[in-house]
Amino acid sequence: MTRKLYFDSHCGIDYYALCEDGVLCEYTAQSATVPDAVGNIYKGRVTNVLNGMQAAFIDCGLERHCYISVADLVPDIRNYDGDIDIPAELNLHEGDEIMVQITKPPVGKKGAKVTTNLSFVGKYIVYMPNTPFIGVSRKFSDGELKANLIFSAKKVLTGNEGMIVRTAAPYAVYSDKLNELNFFRNTYALIKARFESAPVGELLYSDFTLHTCTLRDTMLTPCDEVHVGTEELFESIKSIIELYPEREKPELILHDAHQDMLYSEGISHEILKAWQSKAELANGAYINIDRTEALTVIDVNTGKYTGENSLEETVYATNVLATKEIARQVRLRNIGGIFVVDFIDMKDESHKKAIVQELEKALKGDKSRCKVLPMSPFGLVEFTRKRTGSERALGSTTPCALCGGSGLTRSHLSIATEFRAKLLEVLSSGASTVCCDLNFDIAGYVLSFAELKADLAALYPEARVYVVAHRTYRETAMYFRKVDKPNFTMPEGTMLLY
Repeated sequence: MTRKLYFDSHCGIDYYALCEDGVLCEYTAQSATVPDAVGNIYKGRVTNVLNGMQAAFIDCGLERHCYISVADLVPDIRNYDGDIDIPAELNLHEGDEIMVQITKPPVGKKGAKVTTNLSFVGKYIVYMPNTPFIGVSRKFSDGELKANLIFSAKKVLTGNEGMIVRTAAPYAVYSDKLNELNFFRNTYALIKARFESAPVGELLYSDFTLHTCTLRDTMLTPCDEVHVGTEELFESIKSIIELYPEREKPELILHDAHQDMLYSEGISHEILKAWQSKAELANGAYINIDRTEALTVIDVNTGKYTGENSLEETVYATNVLATKEIARQVRLRNIGGIFVVDFIDMKDESHKKAIVQELEKALKGDKSRCKVLPMSPFGLVEFTRKRTGSERALGSTTPCALCGGSGLTRSHLSIATEFRAKLLEVLSSGASTVCCDLNFDIAGYVLSFAELKADLAALYPEARVYVVAHRTYRETAMYFRKVDKPNFTMPEGTMLLY
């Protein structure tokens, strides 16, 4: 299987997409400035020690000083089996420069809560570079398995290193877990090196950038290429990939920033299709995905596909294709919860069992945990999927005002992103002056979008772009005309974008 990752950042939004064998399987868009700083590591200075409370305040360069207590020196082991000694004293002094990690964000007038017990959360382990604690998830009920996991952890840890073994660990091969451990060791070594020369208040590590989290979670899955849309992002991703095992390093490709990467690669079109309820299969059949408050219902239909042999074989072939598309769609849309799939009726019992097995096989490629139940007498298959993160990518959709929020329509941000991509395509073809016809509301949104205008001006500083607003245009309508053509007359009401 060929796997390609795509990362881009513009207009204050970070983008990520994953394609497997040329098919879009994952997509995320999130704010480039995430307000939640939990997990960030800073260089701090102790400003005040409260001996009576065994607590202290730390200057981390944030709006308010952070808070640490003696209980924050050890990991939270409520969900894990393992023993650790809790210190009796904080042992900090005013003026001490220490490395701290935020565990709770600031609330109201209270500053963030921090700990000196640094931790790096991976797919299989939680690595603690300076806390000699070994624990396993309490979800493991097998005592012998717990003992074996603890024994294996002790063999690979050195010095004051600690580790919490996560529930996915028993299902991974030893080399994958060791690669993850070494990745975190290298990460911590880089942080320590930065700490020595960094000023107080500097952010040493942030785990909440989209590309950092994604590359960490996909490190153990083979990847062929990583495509990047900006030079700044390229350098950041390059430093992370250097931490990969040599045989695991993918090819890193910098895209021409003068064209929108996702649009030119054909990914943007696939993203828009992902928000529709209907998803077509390769043979002309299709599935319908309907969300309710309690669960998600998926209906399989033969559509245009009539088959070549018997009805049973036609239905079976369609259902097999549907299992793969169902697995891709729930992963791409990041839907969680309970699913009920209404497959096309089959008479052959072996076919019914095979369809359930095919669905299980297709869902194994999902990093979220899924569980599939046998087919019911009515031909229904139930399965569950654990969702992590936002269900819909930032800015892709917004509640529809016409239907009171029961449906969705494209947001202005999403349409402005498409406008940017198409405009870049026109400018990259050599146009120096462009006139854009847009919907009235979208034109107003684009004209007031300061980050968009700055982005375009940086890429094509010599170009001039004009916008004409039309009240009769639908929101997604957009037309581009090269003004430098002979005998072109600028329409009335034209406004300069930049």
